[in-house]
Amino acid sequence: MFAELNRAFVADQRTTPGPRRHALAVAAADRLLADLGMKYRTLPCHFRVDAPTHAELASATRLLADAQDKVLAHLCATRSAEELVAMFDVPPDMAQHLDWPTLPASGLRMLRADIVPGADGYWFCELNHFSGVGAGEGHHSARTYAEILGRPVAGVSPFRGLALQYVAECRRAGLTRVVVLDTTEHRRQEFGEHLMLQRYVRLLAPDIELAYHTELTYPERWLKPDEAARTLIHRLFTFQDTTDRGEFLVAVRDSGATVACMFEAELKMHRRWLALLCDPAHRHLLTGQEAAAVDRYVPHTAVLTPEGLDAAVGDKDRLVFKRSYSYGGEGVLLGDRHPPEQLRELLTRDATTWIAQRRIPAPPLDLPLTDGSTAPFHLVLGMYLYGDETAGLLVRGTAASAVVNLSRGGGMSWAFTE
Repeated sequence: MFAELNRAFVADQRTTPGPRRHALAVAAADRLLADLGMKYRTLPCHFRVDAPTHAELASATRLLADAQDKVLAHLCATRSAEELVAMFDVPPDMAQHLDWPTLPASGLRMLRADIVPGADGYWFCELNHFSGVGAGEGHHSARTYAEILGRPVAGVSPFRGLALQYVAECRRAGLTRVVVLDTTEHRRQEFGEHLMLQRYVRLLAPDIELAYHTELTYPERWLKPDEAARTLIHRLFTFQDTTDRGEFLVAVRDSGATVACMFEAELKMHRRWLALLCDPAHRHLLTGQEAAAVDRYVPHTAVLTPEGLDAAVGDKDRLVFKRSYSYGGEGVLLGDRHPPEQLRELLTRDATTWIAQRRIPAPPLDLPLTDGSTAPFHLVLGMYLYGDETAGLLVRGTAASAVVNLSRGGGMSWAFTE
């Protein structure tokens, strides 16, 4: 398992070639992230994963993404827009912008699958479909750390796969400009400008014009039909990061620009999705390989209903509860951290959909701290999928909480294949 594979490997990085070089390597990796505009920092180490495991998780990511596409197509064919709005708790302001007829085939494929390295295997806990899904910079900071340490590694940046997809789309559709589009609200959170993506696009296609803008700096003339027709938009922000209820992005799309993914993609990030994949009613939609991937890699997940509340609270110590739409580690309750009545009150406080998911026992891994001591860190891995190109594994970790998210402290790194 991941922790056992890396325990001695990580510990050795502090002692060979020595604490001084280790400190230099950590500082260099942090400096790279700061140069990229990231407020987050590196974990003070890098990790390894064996090639068969990496290939196995890459294959599982593709199979689960294919399975999700099939279930989504089925839901769109059998349910009305109103039913889908209710099923996925779509905010009214967002619902009015969704193109329901084209939903099953909307946008380019771009996602990060979050994976818990458990004591009994690897388990997929979330599927994050979004052009601006974060932390790919962890590859570059970890690679810098390894090089300064004197332990060079081999690996592929997730931004390479995304850039290849964008350049291919530009060539196919005759597009000559790529805009990294942000909002002032999202920019304030210091997630950077995806500078590494811009670098890869520039290296692959120097003739393509590159720009970064927010809703306040986007040139008005680019909204005219002739300019919009040659523009591809890479969206960095979610719907909740807009201050205009998504109106500007819709105006950009309606001008004729190609948006890599509109707000339709956010429906595919709803935490209900793993429950839909686990639902026996959808089994007939999947191939044998897809069904086997669900059985092997998805912890049992179900929508919490009033009828099932008592049983879920009674089994709370083995469950994690996730609120429908939330980001940054918010809306996640570990059942064993709450007394029964407190948990019941939290789960019934409003009409929001809650998901109950089997909690995966995951052994922590001792990682070094800046003061020279160590602490047990909880880890989550990430596999990026752009089109059919995979890149992984991102490693995020924190000693502060069993709910791992960079917004709650900790840092990021990468697991390189040997």
